[in-house]
Amino acid sequence: MAYNYNKEYAKWKRWKEKEEELLKQHDASKKMITELREYDWSQFNSDRRYKRHQNVTNDIFFTISPQDFRKDFYTVDDILDSIEDEALYEYLKEEDPKLLSVILLKTQGYSIKEISEIIKLPVSTIYQKTAKIKKNFKNLRK
Repeated sequence: MAYNYNKEYAKWKRWKEKEEELLKQHDASKKMITELREYDWSQFNSDRRYKRHQNVTNDIFFTISPQDFRKDFYTVDDILDSIEDEALYEYLKEEDPKLLSVILLKTQGYSIKEISEIIKLPVSTIYQKTAKIKKNFKNLRK
């Protein structure tokens, strides 16, 4: 989440108004309140410049145990079910089942050479089919 200046400024302003109200109740001089406001304003701007360039994440992100966010695919249908892009889904469901098997095996971590041995296709054919699908899908998206 990016730094939100307006939100942070509103929060600072509410805090500052409460603080100044307390200082007035305790008979602080106007000069001291003004100096304190100027100092706090410079601190706010310094923090703003720093936080604006920071990649802000929740602290909880670093305290939870790491998880594998990869999805495991066991069938071609698992792959098709996970696709959120409708155009890609429509394109792939009409593709050659062998090509979909290549995609499945590739997501499972097999090399192209291992895939060629499993599905009995030459390595060059697998490269041609994957290149073709990439090219066709790019053309489809235009």
